[in-house]
Amino acid sequence: MRITGLRLQSFRNHSNSELELGDGTNVLLGDNGQGKTNILEAISYLCLTKSFYASTDSVVLTFDKEFFEIEGTAALENGQENQVRVVYDKRIPQKAFFINRRSIEPFSSVIGKFPVVICSPEHAPITTGSPGERRKFVDLLISQSDNAYFKTLIEYRHVLKQRNKILFDAKLNGNDVTPLIEPWNEQLANLGGFLMSRRKAFVGAFRPFLNSSYSSLAGERENPQIEYLPTSATAEASTEAEFQGMLQSLIRDKVAEERRVGTSLAGPHRDEFAFMIDGLDMRKYASQGQHKTFLVALKLAEFFYLKERCAETPILLLDDIFSELDELRSEGLLNFVGGISQTFITSTGVQFLERAIEFGERNRKFSIEKGCVKSHKVLALS
Repeated sequence: MRITGLRLQSFRNHSNSELELGDGTNVLLGDNGQGKTNILEAISYLCLTKSFYASTDSVVLTFDKEFFEIEGTAALENGQENQVRVVYDKRIPQKAFFINRRSIEPFSSVIGKFPVVICSPEHAPITTGSPGERRKFVDLLISQSDNAYFKTLIEYRHVLKQRNKILFDAKLNGNDVTPLIEPWNEQLANLGGFLMSRRKAFVGAFRPFLNSSYSSLAGERENPQIEYLPTSATAEASTEAEFQGMLQSLIRDKVAEERRVGTSLAGPHRDEFAFMIDGLDMRKYASQGQHKTFLVALKLAEFFYLKERCAETPILLLDDIFSELDELRSEGLLNFVGGISQTFITSTGVQFLERAIEFGERNRKFSIEKGCVKSHKVLALS
């Protein structure tokens, strides 16, 4: 897949920007705060219906404007072109998503249609932060390639929310909620068992991609590892039925404790994914450079995993990823990604980029200043 054209109106500090994009590497140059990342953010809206950076739609709207609009052409590998448009109006407030002028509902149905992989400083907590950050990474990755997983995940979150409300009310009022919570227990175990079995299978399939990507960045001096760590009581399960049965038992065992604390203590929302280098927990022992290298390797592995399973080459968005990589690894990464997909790179400097990229029709360079975009395509070809 590739984005052939992009237009931003009243989006962040872009009042009205248009870009004609190359099929290869598109480099977005400029000082911090000028609007480089906003272009990647706009592509995220087209592919995922939301920003990878902002928590709400209202914060990306240009100050004193009533609405923002993003429009782009997404060309798939089967030759189909899709006109994708996102509009947010703060007066309602409401967001609308269109593909070929047809309104799309629900937004969740877009996930997986336009696969994208994003690597940004905003994703640093995947390797450094809480288990929830790693679950979020894995959930989005699997969801882009497995619609059944995504639908089940949405349903599970609904069940979890309802079950937690019952438990919280029971904690406050001291009521016996057994008749109310039993149906939710069954749903939590059934849906949770499905998710956990898919997560376990995913980790086994993902490891070779991670090993290959990390080796391409750092050589074979270090051995990256990813492990799935579900609740200890379900650690031996492999199949969906085994996870479901073990979850049912665990839920029964935790009845008193859950009512005391007022929340659900068993299920995939408590899972952990461990990242290690040479058998050592990254959060405890990895250097800043190793964290950055591992994160980039995770994202490259995500790219190849999605490419294999979606039958569509994802777009690759690389936001300010060179700040903690040495020059050798930076140039190695540029050489590696240069031919694998349409890639977007933001940077404050161009020197080492020009050594690794031959700019022209396929690879294009843009300068961004105060939300204004200048293309260097003609200059590079002259």
